Amino acid sequence: MGGTLEESYGYCHGLMRRAARNFYYGMRLLPPDQRGAMYALYSYMRLCDDIADDEVVGVDDRMQRLETWRASTHAAIAGNTAGHPIWPAFCDMVGRFGIPAKVFDDAIDGQIQDLKQDRYGTFAELYDYCYRVASTVGIAAVHIWGFTDRGALKLAEELGIAMQLTNILRDLREDAARGRRYLPDEDCQRFGVDGWMANGSAAPAGVLPLLQFEAERAAGYYQRSAPLEGMIGATARPTLRIMTGIYRGILDRIIASPQMVLSRRVSLSGMRKLWLVARHSWLSRLQRGG
Repeated sequence: MGGTLEESYGYCHGLMRRAARNFYYGMRLLPPDQRGAMYALYSYMRLCDDIADDEVVGVDDRMQRLETWRASTHAAIAGNTAGHPIWPAFCDMVGRFGIPAKVFDDAIDGQIQDLKQDRYGTFAELYDYCYRVASTVGIAAVHIWGFTDRGALKLAEELGIAMQLTNILRDLREDAARGRRYLPDEDCQRFGVDGWMANGSAAPAGVLPLLQFEAERAAGYYQRSAPLEGMIGATARPTLRIMTGIYRGILDRIIASPQMVLSRRVSLSGMRKLWLVARHSWLSRLQRGG
C-alpha cells in the first residue's frame, strides 16, 4: 500500500538521504514544500533507474517492468496511489507543481533506450538520449522551483544535456568495460579513433583531441544554460548552484587533464563538495537576512 502522504514523503526523504548525499545537502536549502517535492522527484527517478539496472533479471524482463512502472505512474497521477510507498508523494508533487506527465514518460523511454542501444551514430541521436535521461529531471525540477519565463524550460533542457555529457566522459572506462560507447560514431571517425574502445587496444593519438572536443561541447551547454538561475525562484538558486557546481567542477577537471578519464573515474574531493554546500548555505542565509 502507498501509506499516508506524510509517510510517503518520509520514505522519499530517507531514500534520498541514503543514496544521494552530494545533492541531499543542497536540497536542504529549499523551502519545505519544494524540498519534499525534490525528494519525491529524486526517488521516482532513482527507482526507475534501479529497474533498468537490475542485472539479476534479463533485459526483456526489465523492459516489461519499466512498462509496468509507466502504468503505475499514470495511475498515480490519476490519483491511484496504492502499490508502492512513493506514489502518494509523487501524486502530490505532480499535482501541486503542475509537472507534465510527458516528463515521466520520456524518462522511462530513456531507460528503455539504454537497454536497447549501446552506441550512437550521431550527436543528434545522443542528444535525444541525454534529453530523456537527464533533461527530464531538470524540467521537472524547474516546475518545482518556479520559473518566470518559459524559456527556463529550454535552459533546463540544455543544463541536463551538459550534465549527462559530463557523466558520459566521467564514466568512459566503466561504460567501455560493459560494451557501451556513448561518444558518437561520427565524432570518433572524425578524430580517427573509431573502434579503439571496443577492441581493447591502446588509445590512439586522436583520443585526447576527441575528449577535449566532447568536453568543450559540454562546457558550451553549461554556458548556454547559465541564464537559468535568473529565471527560477530565488529560494531555489543556491540548490541549482550546488548541483551545477559539482558537475561543472568534474568537467573542469576533465578539460584540464582529459587523459584522466582513460585511467580512472574523475570526481570532486569530499572537501570541495563540502565547500560548495557550505558556501551556498551561507549565501542563502544572507539572502534571507538570517
